[in-house]
Amino acid sequence: MITLTPEVRAAIATHAQASYPNECVGLLLGTLEGRSKAVVATYAAQNSWSGQVALSETDDADSQRDRFYLDPKDYLRADREAQAQGLDVVGCYHSHPDWPAIPSERDRVGAQGVGGGTSFSFLIQSVRSDGAAELASWLLAEDGSRFIAEELGSR
Repeated sequence: MITLTPEVRAAIATHAQASYPNECVGLLLGTLEGRSKAVVATYAAQNSWSGQVALSETDDADSQRDRFYLDPKDYLRADREAQAQGLDVVGCYHSHPDWPAIPSERDRVGAQGVGGGTSFSFLIQSVRSDGAAELASWLLAEDGSRFIAEELGSR
């Protein structure tokens, strides 16, 4: 289970709306006890996607509208910020403009390279032209073959 404060929910929604119609990306800072995470802050990163990975020759690999890339330097900055506050990076978030908060195949492939283990959360914020919509959290299965829905709560 992962819990978010109202401020964290608002920060993710605001980042998604500000980035629309492109995807946003950021990291979740909080505490981890067993498989339960409490997120108390976010680290809003820049979507640095510039065609790093194409899944096929027909893939529109240049579109930030349905792609994101988190620069490893941003991850390091977020990790330092988390440590300074006595927190950990417990997951990441990104938005799906005009699409449900359900992971895509590209999300699954990208998640396999993130690390963080099976307790690392992947939040997806659906966003439309009129504002943020649903928010969902996912965990990557141990074998990396699929995502598993993670219970999302409030603090």
